[in-house]
Amino acid sequence: MSTEAGLSIELSVVIPSHEDAACLELTLRSLRRQSLALERFEVIVVRDGGDAGKYAGVADAGKGLNLRYVELDERRGRGGARNEGVRHATSPLLLFLDADSYATPDLVQRHLTHHLDPSAPAVLMGRRDESGIEHVHAALADEPTIPAPRRRVQGGGDLRFGTQEISDDDDWLRAGWVFCFTHNVSVSRTLFDAVGGFTEGFGLRWGLEDMELFYRVHAHLGVLERNFAYDDLAAVYHLPHHRNLANNWNDFMGNLEVIGRQYPVVDWEFVGPLDLARSSDRIVHYRAAIADCVRRSACRIAPAVEELAARLPGHRVLWVGTGSAEAQLPEGSLTFDYGAPLSPTNFHLIGMRPPIEPQSLDAVVSVDFWRYLHWEDLCQFVNAAATLAGEVHLVSTGEELSAPFTPAPATLDYLRQVLDAAFETSLLDVDGFGLALRLIPRHRPAVAAD
Repeated sequence: MSTEAGLSIELSVVIPSHEDAACLELTLRSLRRQSLALERFEVIVVRDGGDAGKYAGVADAGKGLNLRYVELDERRGRGGARNEGVRHATSPLLLFLDADSYATPDLVQRHLTHHLDPSAPAVLMGRRDESGIEHVHAALADEPTIPAPRRRVQGGGDLRFGTQEISDDDDWLRAGWVFCFTHNVSVSRTLFDAVGGFTEGFGLRWGLEDMELFYRVHAHLGVLERNFAYDDLAAVYHLPHHRNLANNWNDFMGNLEVIGRQYPVVDWEFVGPLDLARSSDRIVHYRAAIADCVRRSACRIAPAVEELAARLPGHRVLWVGTGSAEAQLPEGSLTFDYGAPLSPTNFHLIGMRPPIEPQSLDAVVSVDFWRYLHWEDLCQFVNAAATLAGEVHLVSTGEELSAPFTPAPATLDYLRQVLDAAFETSLLDVDGFGLALRLIPRHRPAVAAD
């Protein structure tokens, strides 16, 4: 099952497998039917623990492939199994599939062709259509395609994109890592090694180890760059297999909490297990807002500190904006300063789920940046801020931004009125500086006694 000496392998397909031998055999059979000559790619299967006896059919299913079959007696989880597979790979290009990713005939060729173009984005994602038990007969008969519906509303489609087909607008690819599931994605070995491979600290928990890897790839190449491409014709079918969705959900949310603490940045605030399209839209929008704010040297914290600090109920304040280094911030201050490096007291967050203890602050002050927020996110921001502090201040200096909100006094007064149901509201006119909408929560949760 190994490669003959002297052959040049151009692409390595890496597949982890745990207790899914039946799916794996069908997937290997689909890889034998590729339009790319079999001697040009290899397949590395890593059995991640489980019952070895169930894998007796792997050799026959992979007959004709350059197949390396690696067995781990102790289960290491998806990240560990994929890293082990990469260690056995011999080519400069890695294509990650799952054991249940039944490949269409041009899959490997399309991934290879993409990466042969030196100007192409560094990561290529392919399509994965859902299939049901009613479709398995086609795979069992070695059909090149499976008659599964192409739309989610019909019980098929690519689960990542919800009920809609993909938009012609490709701005979502600026946050393409959100869609990088390792059931069909390729990247160079050099780049994989540069970011350190998969994080194995997730252990056996399900979910996010693939997104987290490709987030690091994205950060390595530049978060404002176009690092991802999508090919609808580089397709696989997701074979039906047993799932425990309750366990998957719990694992996903647990991993998301761990990642949120590790990366206190806007990107991970909007990642969730359901609507990835909404997540990518938010990430792209707020990354652009941050870039606009920094480029204009806008949303300046220092003048707000000078003009407002004495009006606040205490010195433990979260300041949102830029230029905090120019301010004399008292001890106990925190910042979301988008122009300063991350630190234990400075996060690059919008404020949806801030990693700050409830009721640990006296005030939260956003200097102009709140104007970039979509309405539902602005509501979430002030609600989250109200759990942290006794006052929330939305400062409008009147400075020109690309933000859609125009801080006219009449509009600010309307905002004051619609927030009055949850907050005691007042508009402060700060001479020479601007207007500040002060929000005092009407109801705050009690703090548990020590």
